[in-house]
Amino acid sequence: MQPLMDEAASNLTEEKVPTAFGNVKVSIYGDRNDPKKIPMITFHDLGLDSESNFQNFFQFVSIAEFSDKFCIYNVNAPGQEMDAQALPENFEYPTMDGIAKTIDSVADYFKINQFIGFGVGVGANVLLRYAAQNQNRVIALILVNCCSGKSGWVEWGFEKWSASYLRKVGMTKFTVDYLMWHHFGRNYDRCSPDIVRQYRVFFQHLPNPNSLAAFIDAYIQRSPLPISRDGTTGVQLKVPVLQLIGAGSAHVEDTVEVNTKLDPAHSDWIKISDSCGLVLDDRPDAVTESMMLFLQGLGYFPTLNVMKMTKKMQEAQNGGGGGFSAITSNSNEF
Repeated sequence: MQPLMDEAASNLTEEKVPTAFGNVKVSIYGDRNDPKKIPMITFHDLGLDSESNFQNFFQFVSIAEFSDKFCIYNVNAPGQEMDAQALPENFEYPTMDGIAKTIDSVADYFKINQFIGFGVGVGANVLLRYAAQNQNRVIALILVNCCSGKSGWVEWGFEKWSASYLRKVGMTKFTVDYLMWHHFGRNYDRCSPDIVRQYRVFFQHLPNPNSLAAFIDAYIQRSPLPISRDGTTGVQLKVPVLQLIGAGSAHVEDTVEVNTKLDPAHSDWIKISDSCGLVLDDRPDAVTESMMLFLQGLGYFPTLNVMKMTKKMQEAQNGGGGGFSAITSNSNEF
């Protein structure tokens, strides 16, 4: 499987959606007029846009059996799509709470009453932040590498310097190394060398460094998510949540912290072994199986043979062999 591929799906459409922070680009997979398809809104991570973060996953070989069941709305943060124009010099970039409000604008624009949220990294924080204030609109959340608190001092330093370099110099080795750590973790050997090499080259040539700096700054200055397990120090989230994390990710402890704030009756936490932080590219079979079993537990797709679907994906990915091991823990254990 090759990450960041160029060819677009034949059923992909794109629209610019007006929000309080200007137009945001939304890439749509599937027929949004098909009432049988469940709306799914995705949100991407730092240094990626909606296509580079999710396109591979939704196009991966027999993943069509999965993505055909949804109409997928891939939302971009302001100015983060690869073909975006540079943001105006006087543009006031939204806070994380402001970015979360763009989800409302997208849902209203496409007349989506309820949806499943699927976010990675910063996008996971955005969707969890949105769900805390709009529980009736969110069917469920699937979150990868999610963080709920403020930046730690080390993270803050890396992000602050990266944003400064991006504004003053453009892309530097320091910022590329930060993005690689953010996405892969420290142990690159857990991931395919081809994927590591291609992402490094991709980050080296990112357009619009000032726009990325603004997005990083918004994430640095994020407020803690206003949620708590029992509702005493924040909103008690009733939305079902599946958290996914690669064993080699830099954000394992962050996801455990999120787990302590979720109701055990409505949440699951899965660590995928033999995977780096970039689980959508590294282990699409494991991610898909976890997602579909989670959704089946909520009453969706009762007749779908998840094991058969996963086996087909593994055979396609591994040339007929191999498998994966997912270490699963309900949030009761944290």
